[in-house]
Amino acid sequence: NLYFLLVALSQFIPALQVGFLFTYIAPLIFVLGITLLKEGYDDYQRYRRDKEANSQRYERLTPIGLRESVPSSDLRVGDLVFVNAGERVPADMILLRTSDQSGSVFIRTDQLD
Repeated sequence: NLYFLLVALSQFIPALQVGFLFTYIAPLIFVLGITLLKEGYDDYQRYRRDKEANSQRYERLTPIGLRESVPSSDLRVGDLVFVNAGERVPADMILLRTSDQSGSVFIRTDQLD
């Protein structure tokens, strides 16, 4: 992209001008257009993945001690959330307890940004 921009800008200097200005600006516009479409498609895919992740249901503890199933988008700071084996952790959390007899937990961190 930078190359096409520099070549197009050089054509505004009369001593460096070779040919028509359109032949230098057209490749720049083409490359920027393709990049714009690619970024738009990537953003749309990210939006779909985020929407799917935010609709995944988790169990949280209510103030009266009952479990209720809510989408991860409804989780708030201070909620006590039950995360079962193999489930994704829906937010930044502090582990309070595990059901494992030895008290150990394995957490995969490959999805962290």
